[in-house]
Amino acid sequence: MNVFSLRTARLICCLLCAVEPATLHAQNQAVQPSPTPGAKVPSGGTPKYTEQQMQEMISKLQTRVKKAADAVLGRILKEEADVHIKFTYLRKPERLDPNQYASKDDIVIWRGSLQQLKDKENGLDKLYADADLDLGNALIQQQVNQSVADQVKNELLKSFPWTVIKKKSELMRDFIAEHDELLTFLDKNWGTWKPGPKPGTATFDDTHLATTFQELQNKINATGQQIEDQYKLMAQQP
Repeated sequence: MNVFSLRTARLICCLLCAVEPATLHAQNQAVQPSPTPGAKVPSGGTPKYTEQQMQEMISKLQTRVKKAADAVLGRILKEEADVHIKFTYLRKPERLDPNQYASKDDIVIWRGSLQQLKDKENGLDKLYADADLDLGNALIQQQVNQSVADQVKNELLKSFPWTVIKKKSELMRDFIAEHDELLTFLDKNWGTWKPGPKPGTATFDDTHLATTFQELQNKINATGQQIEDQYKLMAQQP
């Protein structure tokens, strides 16, 4: 799933490149020759670089910025995609249907899948937390001038939908915890349910167990829907 896309990041990158020509032009100040005694100081001087050299420098700088941004954002987008895939697996209705678990071994298998989602989410959170440092290092590695690198990094970080990212992370942790609670419930109460009157449903003779199971289902579905809403918001970012 394409959350906040590389296309957006690249567009921002291109816009940011506007700061680079200004920086280079500022550095391309006219060089004043040392005046000889009694000589008049000319009103103009000789620029350090020709216009063609300036354009070549700007083009190279833009390429370096793009490579640095793509390297860091690419890692984040890949991890986002992996998290979304694992989340989607757990969103399937059969994951909430006890009748789909043939034995307790299936519970162990899906608990492993849940742990994989948790590990991926932790990795994603770290990538976001380290984005400032990673972008700075990537730009410097591409030999981008420090002042330009700082401007580009700061503007790229501003483009991240941080409020949505934080909210999605919190909801994902809730989703994982709720799923873990469901698996624990099924393991502890194995064999106390039977297929319900409708496909994908289960019934319990014990009313307390029936209520607990229904509450867990409702919580997981509600949290899952909120996460999907956050993904939609990320995809809508300009």
